[in-house]
Amino acid sequence: MSGDAPGMASEVYRLNSSPDHNTMSLEPRTWSKLRSPPARLASDKTPATIIGRSKENRPIFCIWRGRASAALKVLILAGQHGDERSARRTLESLLAMPADEVAARLPTVQLAAVPEANPDGCAARSRCNADGIDLNRDHQLLLSVETAAIHRFVRRWQPHVILDLHNYPSRRRLLLERNVVLDHDVFIDVPSHPAILARSGRVDPAEVLQGLLGTIAARNVCAGRYTIVGASDRARHSTPDVVDARNGLALRYGAFTILVENRQARREETAPARLRLREAQERALWAVLEWLDTNHGRFTPLTTLGPPAPGTPVPVHFKYANIADGLRLVCRDLHQGRPTCVTFSRYLASLVVRRTVPLPVGYAVPNALESLIALLHRHGFASRQCHIGEPCPVEKLRIALVRPLRRPDRPDRKVVLAVRRMSSELNQYAVFPTQQRGGDALAVFLEPESKYGLHRFAAVQIPLLPPAWYPVLRVFDGKEPS
Repeated sequence: MSGDAPGMASEVYRLNSSPDHNTMSLEPRTWSKLRSPPARLASDKTPATIIGRSKENRPIFCIWRGRASAALKVLILAGQHGDERSARRTLESLLAMPADEVAARLPTVQLAAVPEANPDGCAARSRCNADGIDLNRDHQLLLSVETAAIHRFVRRWQPHVILDLHNYPSRRRLLLERNVVLDHDVFIDVPSHPAILARSGRVDPAEVLQGLLGTIAARNVCAGRYTIVGASDRARHSTPDVVDARNGLALRYGAFTILVENRQARREETAPARLRLREAQERALWAVLEWLDTNHGRFTPLTTLGPPAPGTPVPVHFKYANIADGLRLVCRDLHQGRPTCVTFSRYLASLVVRRTVPLPVGYAVPNALESLIALLHRHGFASRQCHIGEPCPVEKLRIALVRPLRRPDRPDRKVVLAVRRMSSELNQYAVFPTQQRGGDALAVFLEPESKYGLHRFAAVQIPLLPPAWYPVLRVFDGKEPS
């Protein structure tokens, strides 16, 4: 394969959303009418596919590698944060290789690589896009044109695996107080929201994490699971929130999304040390890809799984559980430069589910909530309208009690509901059936007890205000509205 998208021999296609946001349309563009990606992003002279444009009209390029007929489809995202140069440079080193060499090393993998998912931020060396939006916190609201373009592409191409490349600073305030810094060449993490983990037929994230870390370590790379340290001697791994690509894309589309965090070089590191770090991170990326190539059979059945059945229990609320033995984290002594272990007594390593919801047939959203309906359509969810005079069994939810947090856009501490089963006409509602791809994500988004539901965002306009009726209804009649 020489830079052509699978099935796109003589034309490049730009992906666009149709007017109702529910389907994809393909707008052809000839090679001559497209700009080529920067030379540092590709070894070929042929242009890449443009999957969207940024706020400032810069193209978002997707560069193709591997065999078009290969079984495993892997999407690599880099540059969501425009100031994270290390992660983009690692991907660029892969894309600079001859296409036939990449295909030979990864015989069962076809690659789609987006080196600059945030081209405006990359140009300005800014974490956020031109509107000040952090793209890796936008995978639930989809406010930015860049993240919306990535989601449209994922729905169109349906990758089995997504690699989300970032880099992290080794200096953390709470570690500096202990005179240590983080020193892993690479951190890795996997999907962690309980609704993802509860799906039938899923790949076991713990097994994937163990396999990847072992393979990376065998390449003489210092790697571990991404770890966040906090006050009160607390340590945990990546958030189970669904605003980032790791959980957001995995929940919505079923793609197994892997976070890869490269360490930023420290200012005091010498040129040889920086070169060693860069080469280690390039080896780590290849180790991940070659492990996926060897284990492609784990992931290829994912896209054949049907939508969740009505009544399937969906975890929507949970809490962290503390591991009694704590966590010993290998760091580097800030002054002596040698490895040293730091122990955190509060190790929040697992999640205990506190509330599951049997998945209804659908959710009915009042037509007046235009912003919420538009958001669900941006996620690619299909909706239907009921006939006038056609009653449907529904559940109305009355908010009896809420204990909110003071910080905005954070989940409420406690929500108590009173449920009323009734029959109602839904001609003034948009009904979103759960029998569609990623339909269990609707429960995570719309249930008032969901820890990371859309109700926490003021812009969506579905606040939990006791005592009042929650505007979104659960639909239970088993018939899809027409």
